[in-house]
Amino acid sequence: MRRILFTLILCVVPTSISSASGHAVFHTASFGDGGSVSLSIAEGRPSRYSAFDFDAIITLSEADHGGAVLYRDGGRHQVSVRCAAPAMVRISAVDYPVDVSIPSGGDWKHDLWAALCNAPVS
Repeated sequence: MRRILFTLILCVVPTSISSASGHAVFHTASFGDGGSVSLSIAEGRPSRYSAFDFDAIITLSEADHGGAVLYRDGGRHQVSVRCAAPAMVRISAVDYPVDVSIPSGGDWKHDLWAALCNAPVS
């Protein structure tokens, strides 16, 4: 049942947050010149690792002050996310704890965790 719920969440997340590339933007960092870097969920699925809930592919893009894309990273960065305590994001076999008490926007790992683990389900 848990895997079915996670699959439904993965279907909802991309439709609830969108970007020009069609990927689900979960974090944007803005800079003084008006430019920004956005991180997006390109793919997501239930995790193949029992200690994690989701596996995802994230991508990066840079935009100017008007929103025109200046750079789109061709890399496909694999991450795994654990929703339950202790909340965790795994990148390249390194586990990073996620402080779920901080507000959104300050840390991309927290925002990725929130996008996948707190996605609305109807």
